[in-house]
Amino acid sequence: MLLKNTLWLASLTASLVAGYPTENSEFAVQLKMQTTQLDRLGSLDNNGKWFFNFTAQSSYVGDPGSVVTANVATFPAVIGNGMSMALITLAPCGMLPAHIHPRASNYVVGTKGSTRTYFFEENGARVVLGTLNPGVMTIFPQAALHTMFNDRCTESTLISALSSEDPGTLTFANSLFELPKDLISSAFGADMSLLKNRIPALASNAIAGTRDCLARCRRSGGRR
Repeated sequence: MLLKNTLWLASLTASLVAGYPTENSEFAVQLKMQTTQLDRLGSLDNNGKWFFNFTAQSSYVGDPGSVVTANVATFPAVIGNGMSMALITLAPCGMLPAHIHPRASNYVVGTKGSTRTYFFEENGARVVLGTLNPGVMTIFPQAALHTMFNDRCTESTLISALSSEDPGTLTFANSLFELPKDLISSAFGADMSLLKNRIPALASNAIAGTRDCLARCRRSGGRR
């Protein structure tokens, strides 16, 4: 039973973000080397460099959803401005696996649909849970473990602001099994050596959520 439940947990906590490769590294380095913001403005010398189209990015996916982030790797104009922004799209039953942002607190506001949120900040704390409807915001403190789940049969969208140009993402399931397997097995009290191969590879998109939600939405016609 422990192994069965752990396999289910791992499938839910499959990776959120593999990492955003820097799209124009030479330009980003150039901006970082500028002494003042006025110097950077001279390099950001056309209007197009100041705009970022979330839905035009290759990482934008409708089903099961996606996280598209305007950060130092994808949108050089953020350099020197201290934050980044993401558009989160969750299809019916879509979810973001449990993860942390090691260098940023995360402010998330619902813009469409209804999304359940959970975060856990440290040992001894309680799990904070809630629902983001349009216009409702929550905060995931820096490095707090958090996850989001659209348990409805319609799409939900959210806007996420992060307090760093380079917030980073560390996903629970994948990062856990980078540690020695015998130590992981000891922590779980069971042989976990086969579980690592069942965890999906890192990806920048959301994943499908619980089987109960998927079955309910298929019956209602909200999901194929």
